[in-house]
Amino acid sequence: MTEPTAGTPGTPGREGRAGTEQEAEWQRLDKRMLLIHPIQTFVRALPALLAIFVVQLGSDDSDRWELIVLPVIVAFGLLRWVTTRYRISADQIELRRGLLNKQTTTARLDKVRSVDLTAEVHHRLLGLARVEVSTGSAARERLVLDSLGVEEGRRLRAELLHRVDPDVITLPPPTGQPAGLEPPRSAPGPAGGDEELLRLEPSWVRFAPFTMTGIGSAAAIFGFASQGLGRFSEEGYVLEAGADWVRRLAWWVDVLGILVLVSALAIAAYLLSFWGFRLTRNRTGSLHTRRGLLTSREVGIDHTRVRGVELGEPLGLRLAGARRLKAVSTGLQGETGGGSDWLAPPAPRAVVLPVATAVTGDAEAVSGPLVPHGPAARRRRLTRAMLLPVVVALALGTGLPLWDWPGWLLWVVLPLGVAGWFLGLDRYAGLGHAVTPAHLVSRSGSLDRNRVVLTRNGVIGWKVRQSFFQRRAGVVTLVATTAAGQQHYDLLDLTTDRAYELVDELSPELFAQFPDACATA
Repeated sequence: MTEPTAGTPGTPGREGRAGTEQEAEWQRLDKRMLLIHPIQTFVRALPALLAIFVVQLGSDDSDRWELIVLPVIVAFGLLRWVTTRYRISADQIELRRGLLNKQTTTARLDKVRSVDLTAEVHHRLLGLARVEVSTGSAARERLVLDSLGVEEGRRLRAELLHRVDPDVITLPPPTGQPAGLEPPRSAPGPAGGDEELLRLEPSWVRFAPFTMTGIGSAAAIFGFASQGLGRFSEEGYVLEAGADWVRRLAWWVDVLGILVLVSALAIAAYLLSFWGFRLTRNRTGSLHTRRGLLTSREVGIDHTRVRGVELGEPLGLRLAGARRLKAVSTGLQGETGGGSDWLAPPAPRAVVLPVATAVTGDAEAVSGPLVPHGPAARRRRLTRAMLLPVVVALALGTGLPLWDWPGWLLWVVLPLGVAGWFLGLDRYAGLGHAVTPAHLVSRSGSLDRNRVVLTRNGVIGWKVRQSFFQRRAGVVTLVATTAAGQQHYDLLDLTTDRAYELVDELSPELFAQFPDACATA
């Protein structure tokens, strides 16, 4: 099923090629995709088929056009498999597809940043996986092979990420890793195998309702239920009696029911996303994750692309004693919704922190104390947190005499003020930074708090930003730019002197580009 192409040396260790350098061969996708491609083509053409069927119902024409179109769709799906080929040469991977409109996609092997294996239900039934090779974070920088056998996809991932023969059982120790990313020497994996850093425990589903997703789902369901019940009551639907019965229930019963429903939905979403989650690291230092209930996904992250970790500490997980962990790496889809950056799902803090330490090799950066940002930062957080209670108090103070509003509304200001005050204190408690020999650490937020551990050599630039109100308070925002993750990470409300001290300490070669700082130095 392969067609030789002259002139390009092959990569050893692949099926159908010798271990010595030879001509690279064009290879086809797995034969089992002959069962998948026609179905995928049929699903895409389904709206057109339905339109033809509806037109035929109102026509006297006895020709069954849909019976003619179906074989064409099947043939087109088969043609897609026949005209799709790929090969791996010494320096790039190529994908060629199309008959009349031929397209060739290439990706340099030294630019490969991650390799994802995704298997939806129909892929899993046939033992297939969709291989996605990424050379950047944008969709146009991805090469997709849909699909290969699962084992062949894993061998291809090993070959692309590690540049070694995947048939070799024992791999050499990692070399050339960025500072602070050395694998821990304790807890080695089995001989010839990968080191397991994390495996999902079923009991961790208890943390699902405490995520921000669960809280958002509660608000959405409450609004939808309120509108739906009102509609049933007003328009006289068949369910009117049931809707009225629900509305007559005590308020605490409604709240309890919503909490149970939201918790059930959050747990279901947790299981769909993270079932079977497993994080491993091979002897080259590269990370691999596997997860998913219906759609399984395997992600390989080249260790040379990892620039740190992001430790999620939202309020709900903090109250439950849990954390979550993501990778700060180049070429992943986490920032675009793909979820490739997960290193640990919501799990106990005592489990997540050791994983973060194992990945970064820096326990001080992961769990050490942070430097507070000073009184000005504290005043700004308290001022902004108390802004809503003050606005509400002014509105009520105006409305009571003008429109005869009930006086008990003033009691609303008290809980708002107390909540705002504690929110401001919590936001300041979560604000801080630290510098270790290998990393820059920043943390901010309250309801959605994150602690970012970024390698010092992963910072490629700095920006000092100051708003009008920050100028009055004498603070600035220091922005560390990087090619990984969100592309930039902010250190909020630092004093001006401290911001320039950090730039001088972490990037002395860039310090001269800040004339204001040099003038005060």
